[in-house]
Amino acid sequence: MSSRWSRFDDLVATLRKRWDSGRYLRAYASGDAWEPVALPVKAPTAAELLADFDEVILWAERFRRDSSTAAARPRVRVEYRVMNHKSFGANEFPARIRVDSFEELAKLLGAVDDVRRLDLLLDRTARDAPALVPWVASNPGAAIAHHAIWADLLATVCWISEHNTSELYLRHIDVAGVDTKFVERHNKILRQLLDATMPADRVDTNHSDLVRRFGFRAKPDYTRFRLLAPVATVPSGITELRLRTDELAHSPIPLGTVFVVENEISYLAFPAVPDAIVIFGEGFHLTVLESLSWLHDRELVYWGDIDTHGFAILSRLRARFPRVASILMDRETLLAHPGQYVTEPTPTSEHQPNLTEPEQSLYQDLVEDRYGESVRLEQERVRFSLVRQALRPWLMQEVKVESPRI
Repeated sequence: MSSRWSRFDDLVATLRKRWDSGRYLRAYASGDAWEPVALPVKAPTAAELLADFDEVILWAERFRRDSSTAAARPRVRVEYRVMNHKSFGANEFPARIRVDSFEELAKLLGAVDDVRRLDLLLDRTARDAPALVPWVASNPGAAIAHHAIWADLLATVCWISEHNTSELYLRHIDVAGVDTKFVERHNKILRQLLDATMPADRVDTNHSDLVRRFGFRAKPDYTRFRLLAPVATVPSGITELRLRTDELAHSPIPLGTVFVVENEISYLAFPAVPDAIVIFGEGFHLTVLESLSWLHDRELVYWGDIDTHGFAILSRLRARFPRVASILMDRETLLAHPGQYVTEPTPTSEHQPNLTEPEQSLYQDLVEDRYGESVRLEQERVRFSLVRQALRPWLMQEVKVESPRI
């Protein structure tokens, strides 16, 4: 059958698209007066009637059938117009459909259950968390999508609103039937509901996760480090520790030099150095080190891969600790290992403002592929004799440190 003329299903699809946008449910939830909906029907012209009479008649019959129930009751009001033709006489064709009530529209679209759910959600919200009624009215689709857990969501929002979250982890939320997994799984909808109810001074809009956005205690960062020389306050035989960074920030290690190493095996094999520790970077977040303010009073030395990202990390670290030095990240080290080059997966070419002139020169050569495409020398591939050589300025005396205990 020709697609030149409107099918009833096409008009229903248009109404469904509008319904799915939420416009009708928002108006209903807000108590707005219903405004009847009218959609025009694209019908055959007189010329098309003359040229394709049989097809036009089939179209009109199908439209009438589709716009009625199995019991021949109209699903919506259809307005017809009469087309007169000297050869075929007077014929009636649909010109417009009208939906006269919200209930009629919901029934037409098979959305009666959604309306019933919305009524229940509005009643429940008005009783348990009245401040959220405007949110439900503005976001009926989202509320209906969560109707099965709505009571738990409201209870969780109310509990969070009533407690000082600054001293709590998410695990402290104490609502019947709600656990941490529930909160994490429904992070998005809970965030929206809390945004609508929490005072502005309790919402950090710079973050999207519940923990930081609503002031819960975050999982702490940890700093892992090895003692390269004995420390009087640490029991003999203890050479490696992993401490909460916030606690370490208030307990400075009484040694003068701090090495930061990215690769774990290079960190574990790092030689004993007088008056020093080595921190395992772990692809570290620089803000973790930045919180250790006492590092500003130490000699800080960084050793990373010779690749574009290694220099990017060094540049960012130096932005926070201007006096940080680097070792084994120079042209001589790179050229001493031509057989150990690998390919850097996703090199960067961004400007690195905090590199020394030699570092900047080598970085630019890497960006421009002077030594090959995306060249990378990982620090674990550097000969260990060169590591010891690079540490000569600090190795003024031999200090024997026991291997880390497991």
